[in-house]
Amino acid sequence: MPLLKIDGLTWDTHGARRRLSPDPLTLDPGRTAVVVARGPADADAFADILLGLEMPVGGRIGLDGHEITMRPPAEREIGLVPAGAGLLPHLTVERNLALAARDDLAPSFVQGRIAFMARRLDIQGFLRSRPHELAHDERLSVALARVLCRPLPVKVVVIEDRTGCGPCHAAVSGALGADPGLAVLVVTDDGTRVASLASPSCLWEIADVDEP
Repeated sequence: MPLLKIDGLTWDTHGARRRLSPDPLTLDPGRTAVVVARGPADADAFADILLGLEMPVGGRIGLDGHEITMRPPAEREIGLVPAGAGLLPHLTVERNLALAARDDLAPSFVQGRIAFMARRLDIQGFLRSRPHELAHDERLSVALARVLCRPLPVKVVVIEDRTGCGPCHAAVSGALGADPGLAVLVVTDDGTRVASLASPSCLWEIADVDEP
């Protein structure tokens, strides 16, 4: 059984009905798949459906044998690494991670989780730095650590790749290196940027519902 299965999914983007081609999308632990959109609006809409920020028109999203199509974001074991990392610029790396680990938990638990993920992703050296002081790949590593610090452990990491932002390859390799049981789904608006990340059998496109 695949870790992630997206079956018959349809959704609306600016009044146009979309789907994945081919159907279904399946993804196993330790593997990377790529979904290619026609532009950033299509890519963002699909990522929002996966994360539970928007609801689909039809179809099913299954994770580890359970349907999660209608679950709210906090109850999905799916995390997001945004294009450009999406870190809060006025906070240190450590504070960015603490927000994900939930400040309302015991401070010792939060600090222990941050320290564990920092070691795993080799970012201990700049916990007190701010995002603008880091290189692009370092910011992606922090964004990935933020995903992995969530109270609900993630099983699938959605990594955004967008024209105009730096490449996402460091986040992909970091996720697979941090936990071989994770599955990685790259959502891009330009398939040529990520052609080396997945085999042709792990490549999907966003298409119109009425396209063959």
